[in-house]
Formats: sequence, C-alpha cells, structure tokens
Amino acid sequence: MIEITISKNDANQRFDRFLRKYFENAPLSVIQKNIRKKNFKINDSRAKADTFVYENDRIKMYISDENYEKWITKTDFKPTDFNLDVVFEDQNIILMDKDSGILTHSTNKNDYGNNLVDFMLSYLHKTHQVDKSNKTFNPAVVNRLDRNTAGLVIGAKNAESLRSLNKAIRENKIEKYYLTIVKGEITKDFTVHTNITKNENKNKIKNSRDGSNIITHFKPIESNGKYTLLECQLITGKTHQIRFSLAHNNTPIVGDRKYGDKNTNKILNERFNINNQILLAYKVVFGKIKNLEYLNNKSFESHKTSDILNLKEKIFSL
Repeated sequence: MIEITISKNDANQRFDRFLRKYFENAPLSVIQKNIRKKNFKINDSRAKADTFVYENDRIKMYISDENYEKWITKTDFKPTDFNLDVVFEDQNIILMDKDSGILTHSTNKNDYGNNLVDFMLSYLHKTHQVDKSNKTFNPAVVNRLDRNTAGLVIGAKNAESLRSLNKAIRENKIEKYYLTIVKGEITKDFTVHTNITKNENKNKIKNSRDGSNIITHFKPIESNGKYTLLECQLITGKTHQIRFSLAHNNTPIVGDRKYGDKNTNKILNERFNINNQILLAYKVVFGKIKNLEYLNNKSFESHKTSDILNLKEKIFSL
C-alpha cells in the first residue's frame, strides 16, 4: 500500500482527473479499472471517479510498488539559463515581457530550454518558488503570443491562480492591449468583427462564414498620412487575429511577412532592418477576478513600449 497527501496545487479536482495527471504513464483504461476494483481510498473511504479531492486528503493506493513506479508522472527538470524580463510578480502570478523571436511554448523537443515557459520554470525553480515534487501541476501561462510578437505574457504560479486566470480570460475580465504600426492613414476608431478559419498547412487564417468569431477594437494614436500608430484591444483571442484584421482593413502591419504589403516591407527592411511584424502586447488591465481581487483595476505595461515609439519616429520620417 502506498499513501500520499493531496497538496494545495493538486486539490479541488475530480479524482479521476487527478490520477490521469499523477499517473501520466498509465493508460486511461488501467486507471479506470483500478478505480472500479476499489484499489484507491480517500480518507479511508472508497474513491469514485467523480469524487473531488481537497487539500490534505489522504490517498491510499493498493497497488504494487512496481506499477506505481511504472505509471507515475516523471518530474525530472533541468533548469537552464534563462532570459526573463519580469514586469511584475507576487505569490500568485508573474508578468513577463517576451522578446520577439522567442516561442511562448515549445512546439517540439528541439525547443526545450529555449522558450518563455521554460525560462519561467527555470526562474521559479532557481528562486525556490516551485515545488518539483508536485506531480500534477506546473506553473503555466494563460495567454500566448506569436513567435515574432513581443510583449506581456501572464503566468500562474499555483493551480488556484491558474484556474482563476483562465476563467477570467474566458470571461474577458483581463483587458489586453497591443501597439502596432500599419501602412496607411487611420483617423477614426473602428472594430473588425468577422469569422475566420485557419489553413493549418500555411499557418494562415482567412474569412469564413462558419469559422470562429473574432472581435478587435482599434484606436489610432498618431498618423503621418502614410503610416499610423495604432492601439489594438483584443475582445476575442484567436491566432493572428490582429494581423489578419488589419490586413482585412487594407492597413496591414508593417513588416508582417504573412499578411503585409511586400513593397512596404522591402523598403522598411532595407532602411531599418525590419523583417517581422511590428506588434507589441504592451498593456494588460485586470478586472475583478475571484481569488485575485487585489489585482482589480491594476494596469501593467511592457518595458518595450518605448521601442515601438522610437521606431515610429523613424518610420514617420520617411
């Protein structure tokens, strides 16, 4: 018999979901069979699949040591050197300023140690803010930026905060603002509200009547008649949403190789070495979020905002 105690980060979830994370190397059928055979008890009572586990619950597992070692989630973690710009952090959340060219998550094993999530985990590990003996929870991010989009990414340090932040994202209780420079003059606020689908082969999106709904608000800040500095507010959050919406408006983001204007991009690349979209997730504003009420109405801004404004001066001089 093996006994474990439910930690705070493992708490408040169905028992079968806990087991699927705890025993990631066990087939689902094996987990279900052991639940049916009454091989698990919670606080000395029979454990059912839909029973919820809570902090400090005692789980008794009537399985062999051999199966336990074979099924258990492996948490070996090798912290790497990290390049992390922390805008804000407390015991629950961490706000990071991602560089352009860095992936948010790894997409394959070759990305290990060279993406924002791994930088975050290394930082939290080296500063003793994460318990790697925890089998079912890792700190995670709740918003994702394209590789060549820079700016603010929100991380959760514990399971309760992760659940609260994910719910807040779904309910639009976290306002996300971007800065960009586009080709063309824009003088009035406008909104792009349409439906899109993604071509997976080309990693590009297009209009589709039956696709996902997207809504983005745009506000011009400054224009020289040829280019415009824009603030963009995401209402929904889909892949390439801002980039597609501005191309759809015939005011593409400068430097955007997928949706931009080739002639404009060629000129700006030659003059200022701009070869990717100029897009910065520059500000987040928190609403009232359960368990994180102290963040209500707090606003945080990227350290890279001045870079966009300096680049705007160069481009507007053309």
